[in-house]
Amino acid sequence: MPRCPRCDQANDEESRYCKHCGAVMDGQQGVSAEDEDTLIIRLFDERPEEALSRRARVWILDPEGEHVSRACDLAEDVTVVGRHPECTISLPSSTVSRRHAQIRREGGQYFLSDVNSTNGTLLNREPVIGEELLHDRDEIGIGVYRLIFRYS
Repeated sequence: MPRCPRCDQANDEESRYCKHCGAVMDGQQGVSAEDEDTLIIRLFDERPEEALSRRARVWILDPEGEHVSRACDLAEDVTVVGRHPECTISLPSSTVSRRHAQIRREGGQYFLSDVNSTNGTLLNREPVIGEELLHDRDEIGIGVYRLIFRYS
């Protein structure tokens, strides 16, 4: 694979521009202004492959044991967790409020907040106050349920 002369990253054989920094690849120096405009538009439209492949999920552990009972993708900008069947993630237990907590996506980050629940929400066994930034493998406690936030 050819390497970029500017950032030294590996690129595809047929690519005229580096997919990492946008530099013109070797042998492609005679670029017109129209080609540069096309490159700029393409760089704004495309995201790196690692961003495309990353996804956020919540693993819901079985309250009776330690195994994952189900996994839910966090595809919406706001995911509501609660006892009510219309919540994005419904947890049927009297220890869970109807609308217990929410996970909000902002750009590539996810934030957890308690929605005035009766029993509160825990993040890594500490009470959530306001809005907390979630990291891969964080443990969320909602009633008798433990949820594992995965972002990979």
